Amino acid sequence: MERAQWGAIRMDERGILDRAQAGNSAAFTELFDQYQRPIVNYLYRMVNDREVAEDLAQDTFLKAYRAIDRTDPDLNFRAWIYRIATNTAMSYFRRKRLVQWIPFGPGTPDRGKDLHLAERVGESQLIEQAMAKIGPSHSSILLLRHHQGLSIDEMAEALGIKPNAAKVRLFRARKAFSQAYEALTAEQGVER
Repeated sequence: MERAQWGAIRMDERGILDRAQAGNSAAFTELFDQYQRPIVNYLYRMVNDREVAEDLAQDTFLKAYRAIDRTDPDLNFRAWIYRIATNTAMSYFRRKRLVQWIPFGPGTPDRGKDLHLAERVGESQLIEQAMAKIGPSHSSILLLRHHQGLSIDEMAEALGIKPNAAKVRLFRARKAFSQAYEALTAEQGVER
């Protein structure tokens, strides 16, 4: 879903959410239709497997559907659904004992639009390796912020932490990513 559409969705979302919380399954279907693709894409970037991402998204929406009638009337659905998705992915990783993160890829601002394809592929691989080195806590907050466009408050809510903690975690994640990326480029003798 394009960012320009978020404003229109967010304005009407309150009414849809109120109906879903009251047990209207058609209203929940509307929320599903609005968020399903962004959630699948977020999960795909985390697990690097489209089929697994789609399964995790289904689990995410099933959990949300089962719990929506017990949520706070002032619920921020966007942050809440990303929190469920993040927790579902973390449970998947714990079960599989596999932590593999996907690089920033299509759909993110590309600093090197002038790079040749081979250079961009090489950079993408370095980014993927750096994301794997920094771990799931740092990777998840970077993905929520830079791929999904969540605000600090939404990230905090999605991760179950306070906004100041989200700012600190984002700062530390950026620093950890930068250090990991720089180490990999130095190790591989890549010029930037």
